[in-house]
Amino acid sequence: MTLGEQKGETIILIPSLEPDERLLLYVQQLREYGLNNIVILDDGSGEEFQWIFRELSEKGCILLRHMENQGKGSALKTGFHYIERHFHEIACVVTADSDGQHAAEDVYRIAEEALLRPEALILGVRNFSEGGIPPKSLLGNRVTSVMFAMLYGKRLTDTQTGLRAFGPQLLAFMQGVNGSRFEYELQMLISCVQSGVPIHTLPIQVIYENRNAGTHFKPLRDSARVMRVLVSSFVRFISSSLAGSVVDLGLAWLLLDLLKPVLGEQDYIRILLATTIARVFSILVNYLLNKHFVFRQEDSRGSLWRYLTLCAFVILISSTGVYFFHTLFLMSEKIAKLICDAMLFLLSFQMQRRWVFAARRQRS
Repeated sequence: MTLGEQKGETIILIPSLEPDERLLLYVQQLREYGLNNIVILDDGSGEEFQWIFRELSEKGCILLRHMENQGKGSALKTGFHYIERHFHEIACVVTADSDGQHAAEDVYRIAEEALLRPEALILGVRNFSEGGIPPKSLLGNRVTSVMFAMLYGKRLTDTQTGLRAFGPQLLAFMQGVNGSRFEYELQMLISCVQSGVPIHTLPIQVIYENRNAGTHFKPLRDSARVMRVLVSSFVRFISSSLAGSVVDLGLAWLLLDLLKPVLGEQDYIRILLATTIARVFSILVNYLLNKHFVFRQEDSRGSLWRYLTLCAFVILISSTGVYFFHTLFLMSEKIAKLICDAMLFLLSFQMQRRWVFAARRQRS
């Protein structure tokens, strides 16, 4: 499907803070590709920039305004809200930056891709192996891309791109994503992964005019916001796991001693029983924390059975591992359990993220 064959309108949303004349030229280039529904959000630019916005309004752009700067995330959500309320036939929504980084040709291409995949988030990704890229942009993208892949299992070469597109059914979802400034765009990716929204990428040109001198990204403050968003869910998962581990390990150690007079030399039965009883209690603690604190799910009907299945698997592997280390290497049962559970931690995290909880969201 091409833009000319679409049913509904393609809307281009451009958040802007203190733009220069390049924005006027950019809008003209977008119109040359038939992209005429352009919403500009002035995010508190000040009076000295209003002549640019007035000229854009006179040229047919829809102009929205924040009287004070609220951040890129807030600007995008204000635009999404306006589009949802004032456009009745929407084919797709495309977000683009106002600083000249996104070629009009690429905006057109990503809009066409969104028409083919209206249920997905489409990212216009840059090739950072090319030269001429500012060091702070290159380093920031590589760090966040690696960490994003490790924590969320999705490899994206450009996590900070502002050129994105999606169908109208995702408008409400995007407004519910947390974040008000530059961290919003990363949180959008995390929310899509966790909610089962497909993410597809499309290569775009790399354009940095004056080495990106016009950017409003504050390296220290905004990088701290981005990193906090990136690791927050993993930190919550670690906290939840530590609470469950304290219950699990403490109760298991206690039962290993209490059951010895009862079961005598039946070491494997004693280890299996102590591990199972301790794990049942820790499962309850861990599941409730993951449901309400880590993944924040209210409907647990599907995820509960998957969680219990995973726990049964981990119990079997943990018990067998403790018995193996204890009998073959004469290792203390308590130390062996500590080692086995530490090795199984990352497996449990990945399985919960990819299967236990993520699978339920994909079906909803």
